[in-house]
Amino acid sequence: MTETFDHLFGGYYKAKARRWRNPDGSTGGIVGVDATIDSTLTIPTDAVVWPRASIAPRASIGPRASIGPRASIGDGDWWLSGGPCGSRNAFWTAVWSNAHGLRWWIGCQHGISTSQLRERIKADHGDNDHAQDYGAVIAFVESHPGLTRVQAKVKGAP
Repeated sequence: MTETFDHLFGGYYKAKARRWRNPDGSTGGIVGVDATIDSTLTIPTDAVVWPRASIAPRASIGPRASIGPRASIGDGDWWLSGGPCGSRNAFWTAVWSNAHGLRWWIGCQHGISTSQLRERIKADHGDNDHAQDYGAVIAFVESHPGLTRVQAKVKGAP
């Protein structure tokens, strides 16, 4: 394990972090000290994994990815992250699993369904610019071809 340091995740959340050591010995991205990550994963140098995120085997983490706090990505799950978005400029992570469907980690919302996210957006923002931004993110994720492929693969499984 590499030395720990204070890191400002998303520009607002200060927590202990470390540089990930990839299986080939190269230096990886910034990882929250209390994130749970399979040791076989390669994390690009410009990727960030927030505290309390959990990433299992065979996940593929792309450059500049930001895995949100408490996000849980398991074997065979599809996920996408982005940001900043909304009134707090929060990063978001959407994870689809066969067991739980599509779940969201955004700001202080952890593992909520799309319908719960829509309800909270409406309650907190009505129809303002932030609500429209969140709505665009939901539409983007729900129409993403990668999500469509993984859902079709599961439906077509014997």
